[in-house]
Amino acid sequence: MTDQTADLLAENTLLRNEIRVAREAAEITAQLVVKQFEETERLLDRFQSANAQRQAVLDAALQMSIIATDIDGKVLLFNRGAETLLGYTSEEAVGHHTLLDFLLPEEVAAHATELAAETGHPVPPGDLFAEYVKHGLISAREWTYRRKDGTRFPVSLSVTSLKGGDGNLAGYLAAAMDITERKWAEEEAHRAKLAAEAANQAKSSFLANMSHELRTPLNAIIGYSEMLQEELEDLGQDELIPDLGKIHSAGRHLLTLINDVLDISKIEAGKMDLFVESFDIEQMVSDVVSTIQPLVEKNSNRLAVDCAAGIGVMDADLTKVRQTLFNLLSNASKFTNNGTITLTSRREGAWIAFAVADTGIGMAPEELDKLFQAFQQADASTTRKFGGTGLGLAISRTFCRMMGGDITVASEPGMGTTFTVRLPAAVTDPKAAHPAGEAGSTADRPLVLVIDDDAVARDLLGRFLGENGFRARFAADGPLGLEMARALKPAAITLDVMMPGMDGWSVLTALKTDPDLAMIPVIMVSVVENQALGYALGAHHFMSKPIDRDQLAEVLSRFKDRGPIERILVVVLHHQ
Repeated sequence: MTDQTADLLAENTLLRNEIRVAREAAEITAQLVVKQFEETERLLDRFQSANAQRQAVLDAALQMSIIATDIDGKVLLFNRGAETLLGYTSEEAVGHHTLLDFLLPEEVAAHATELAAETGHPVPPGDLFAEYVKHGLISAREWTYRRKDGTRFPVSLSVTSLKGGDGNLAGYLAAAMDITERKWAEEEAHRAKLAAEAANQAKSSFLANMSHELRTPLNAIIGYSEMLQEELEDLGQDELIPDLGKIHSAGRHLLTLINDVLDISKIEAGKMDLFVESFDIEQMVSDVVSTIQPLVEKNSNRLAVDCAAGIGVMDADLTKVRQTLFNLLSNASKFTNNGTITLTSRREGAWIAFAVADTGIGMAPEELDKLFQAFQQADASTTRKFGGTGLGLAISRTFCRMMGGDITVASEPGMGTTFTVRLPAAVTDPKAAHPAGEAGSTADRPLVLVIDDDAVARDLLGRFLGENGFRARFAADGPLGLEMARALKPAAITLDVMMPGMDGWSVLTALKTDPDLAMIPVIMVSVVENQALGYALGAHHFMSKPIDRDQLAEVLSRFKDRGPIERILVVVLHHQ
């Protein structure tokens, strides 16, 4: 009995322990279930919150169409922005349309063709976006969306891939923005640009065509003031000569400014031509130096010239080369005081290099960027302090580039400036390659040979001839003029009489005794009434200085259409 009781007590104790363990396990399980439930609720809240935020973001993007599709392109998500832009409701789009339904078939086909060309294999239009993803490309470009009502509008569309939880392709996300206003603004800006260019072209053409009207009165002022100075000197009335000198100097200065404006206008209007000729470089440099010397000395500067011996001749536009060097030396003279300006000339193989260095104020690197822009100078105060139009360097660089060369500059503040001009030794005029008989070709114009030792006179005559439908070639002395006359057989020759060495009368005699040139009609231009002498020497026409440009143009026009047999000789007589 005692043994049975002991066994029962042992079993009871074991049962109690099992019940206690089971109760504790149940409590732990219940706690875990509660915690799991709470965690699930928290995750669900977070998911719902994130989903709500995502939907809020999508719905707030009213200007952005966001469309998500499955792998077959069927719409899964269609935000309010898509509803606004395309005119469909989300219910109408989701599950019933594909992304391609909102695009123009012809654009899809065109882009598929482009992609096929890039990848090297055919791309069916329906597989366009799948192919973009396959090749790791992001389709981001301008497309045309088509609304429910059939209207069209431009969009900037970006299509990317959507990956599933396994990392595989699950669909596509297309984000598009209406760019109608941007496209309109771009078109307006383009139209405004075209209008501005047309207005600028009209302005440039007007100024280029006005060159004769602007220069004629100035040439009269300059010519008459020069003539009056000479007459007063002969009469011994010196008291008015300084005032006439001021008139002459001011007229020259104004003519220079007008020439700059007209040159840049001709460049912009496409009316600036090249007149390629052979000339001696040393003589050209000497002409420039003698012309610029007074301006150099005005600021107590010294001009050093280093022209390589035997540098020879070059074929280029003499007027433009000379004007370029004059502009550079003029600038150096303005910005240098009590210093040295150096002009160096060298032949470098097939190139001619000119360098103008000064010891002036110099420039900072940021100022160099504006140097070659029209109407710009390194500092806005420069124009007020030193004068000028700010066109010289822009014109000079354009001239150099027209001839196949360029200008470079090196400078430091307080250390001076060096401009380097590099030009081909033999410049080719691109217009000379035009087919024979081509309308408007420069090569079709009658050729005039200008023989004059005065660089300014050559420049003025060259401009005048170019404006009146002639080509011009230039010689700075008599022997070179005769050589060029025999080689070129020009339609006209302008001849200065008072030249050093072989004067104009000697040149005229040589021309009259040359069988090929003896029948040339002669137009004489003289500062004194010397008609009898002119006609005695075989002149065809006589004009007094200062030249009436309209009269000279009328005289030259008589011979313009007579063909190559007729030749014209213009002799310029200077009063001694």
